Amino acid sequence: MTAPTPTVSVSLNADGHGMMQLPDGAYPISAASLSQARDTATDLLTQFAREVGHPVQVYATDPELSLTMTVYPDGRIEQTHPEMPATPPRVADTMPVPVEDPQPENPPVLPQPPAEVPQTAPSTVTPHEDAPTRSFVTETKAVPQEGMQATIYKLTGGAINLGPGGRETYRRSLRDRVSKPIEGTRNVTMMCLKGGISKTSTTVGLGLTFADVRPDSVLAIDANPDAGDLADRLLGHDQVEQVSPRTITDLVGALATRPINDLTELNRFTQTSGRLHFLAGEQDPAVSESLTADEYAQVRATTDKFYPLTLTDCGTGVTHPAMKGILERTQQIVVASGWAVTGAKRAERTLRWLHDAHDGQYRDLARNAVVVLTDTGASSKSVQKDTIIDTLGGLCRAVHTVPFDKAVARGDLIALDDLQQATRQAYLELAATLIDAL
Repeated sequence: MTAPTPTVSVSLNADGHGMMQLPDGAYPISAASLSQARDTATDLLTQFAREVGHPVQVYATDPELSLTMTVYPDGRIEQTHPEMPATPPRVADTMPVPVEDPQPENPPVLPQPPAEVPQTAPSTVTPHEDAPTRSFVTETKAVPQEGMQATIYKLTGGAINLGPGGRETYRRSLRDRVSKPIEGTRNVTMMCLKGGISKTSTTVGLGLTFADVRPDSVLAIDANPDAGDLADRLLGHDQVEQVSPRTITDLVGALATRPINDLTELNRFTQTSGRLHFLAGEQDPAVSESLTADEYAQVRATTDKFYPLTLTDCGTGVTHPAMKGILERTQQIVVASGWAVTGAKRAERTLRWLHDAHDGQYRDLARNAVVVLTDTGASSKSVQKDTIIDTLGGLCRAVHTVPFDKAVARGDLIALDDLQQATRQAYLELAATLIDAL
């Protein structure tokens, strides 16, 4: 059987330079030697085969060889025609020569048009409303930032741009959703009844993600009456001990004397971790228990002037005095828990309480709530995760999972750069779902 006509050609010189001819154009290859140029060409051809999803026929020539080969997406290379001429045949040499049809001796008489052709008004064509709109300008591919596509782009100096791969395209779409503008001010509340797991780590991971992606300002508020540790997770325990940051109690005291209408003055009570601003919780349980619904409302009325998006890390009891004020001023609930059976049951009880409490006052919040199940490394292998997801999913908008990550499980400072890629993507997916819901 005759080998297929090559669809790609590669020509290399002894000094390591050359040219690759792909279906969409020619691209230069530049390397320090002929051997390195062959390696570069092989890598690029393998990647091209992966992009098109099937083997590619290649005609290759350099000062030492001339052959036709098949390059497979998995990197295999087979010679399909080892003996080829030193240069590929010219197109003109292989094109068939057209043969003119002989003219008949007595050509037929063609009918003549009438002497006068009636004039008609030009017709007006109305485009169909469903007709596609076409661009007369070729769209420029986005420059890849990740994976082999980015490597090829850099190796060829931008000459070969395969565009972002599937994973990068997906992450870009998530970031676009997270950065979408929101109307007014919105609050996301983290809660779980009777001692939930991973509320604060979820607040931190989500808050840092929002602050990293969104163009506006994001504030996290520690409203936990049980000496919340939001500051420890964002600054580190040692730093908190040294700085002793001002807390929500200090802000409440200041608001009791005068309103705060200036961001600079408000910043005296907040801290920052990256681009995320946060208001630390009171560390004295005797004092933190005294936070009321009205005081929380005053705090929110002040912070909403400057922060369009806030996250509130709540305590574990729905009977806490501030809880009513928190739920009345939230647009989105995140129920945070772990994979352990006890944690899953707490999440379920939280959702059912939201559905039923106060004659269904929070039912819409429950239906729109998002559950986050974080793997803390302590759950049993016998736990039926699919059953947990199905059960909780029937009570809320969505269920997200966060994989086990040592940077989260150690219980101290959390930084985005320290998280595994899978963990960062889990928080990004969670952030996208929440912005869609808001």
